[in-house]
Amino acid sequence: MTVSVHRGLTELGPGPWDELIGPRGFYAASPWLRHAEATAGQAPYYFTASDARGRRTGVLPAYPLDADTPYVFCSPGRVLDALHRGATGEGADWIAGLLPALACGGRNPAHTKAGTDPSLDREARRATLGAMAAAAEREAGDAGLESVSFLYVDEEDELLRGVLAERGYVALPGQTAYSLPVPEDGSFDSYLARFEQPRRMKIKREIRALAEAGITYRTQPLTADLVERLAPLELALYAKYGTPADAGAFSGVLHSIARRVGTAARVTTAHLDGHLTGFVLTFTHRGEMYARQTGFDYGAQGKLPLYFGLVYYELLRIALAEGLGQIHYSVGSDRAKLLRGCTPRRQIAYVKPRRAELTARLTALAQRLEPAAPAAADTMTAGTAADAAVAGPVGGAGAA
Repeated sequence: MTVSVHRGLTELGPGPWDELIGPRGFYAASPWLRHAEATAGQAPYYFTASDARGRRTGVLPAYPLDADTPYVFCSPGRVLDALHRGATGEGADWIAGLLPALACGGRNPAHTKAGTDPSLDREARRATLGAMAAAAEREAGDAGLESVSFLYVDEEDELLRGVLAERGYVALPGQTAYSLPVPEDGSFDSYLARFEQPRRMKIKREIRALAEAGITYRTQPLTADLVERLAPLELALYAKYGTPADAGAFSGVLHSIARRVGTAARVTTAHLDGHLTGFVLTFTHRGEMYARQTGFDYGAQGKLPLYFGLVYYELLRIALAEGLGQIHYSVGSDRAKLLRGCTPRRQIAYVKPRRAELTARLTALAQRLEPAAPAAADTMTAGTAADAAVAGPVGGAGAA
């Protein structure tokens, strides 16, 4: 087996990438990687494993992050600080020693992914993951980085978890990501049937209230012209929840996505009397939908349950019509997502410091944390403008 290291997507050459990532893998797949590379502070790493015949069998993206990175949800400094504060009520100066770091598996706060060829047997896949992790650690060491992290590994990803444990990574309980399974029969009634009658009636009342108010929806590609109409709505959301935001940074993120992600990116908008009152940006990839960021005109919508109608019910109707299997909602707003039928999936944070004393401190923190307790969502939803559009909007808007 050979592991190659690339510092740009143009260096990758022929061979599968997206096909090796698997479910819940959009943020480690090529449409998103184009945007993430263009907005990275330093050139990302792309690790590819190949067998003796030169056939690509594994892929792993990774991002070097400094202490001042705007992508705080992907920084072990921010993530571990949130865990420490949740456990002790105070911060810890030593956590800053984990930076600069190499963040592996996609720049997004959910579903950290390393891809392997599904046709390989378990041991071959395990060896592939181990070889790519070893290469990431070598590159991090050569670059003078203080740690390597896989911050949002799905609890059920036993193969990757086993490899990281064998390689000496410290495992800490992370947040919980949520996905909405789409009924296979294509029926919205089948979705409603999942709930007890009181909740089912509440959902019907919300849908009826929106319809009677005249709310309409439209789904369209994300374009540069549309960005200028969406950015103020997203800023309004952050203002409502007290999160600092930068208008230029938000517009820059949306413009980059519009230019680089392609047809995978779409915007579903809500309108009242012809007035744009809300939006949700989604990505559709390999039969799954990913809800990323939202915004609303709170003055126009008043007390209408527009968040739930737009982000859950309308997206579900689209997914049903297109035969998609899942809608992924990342982390945060646990109660709202559970009450709308989402399935929780715990995330485990894996970190390997360069220095032994930091490994000892992390191990002590891991032992102190309750194994079954996710990080408090409230400690993780106030990001900077550059990546506040990662978890905050969909994760933090609404908790009914």
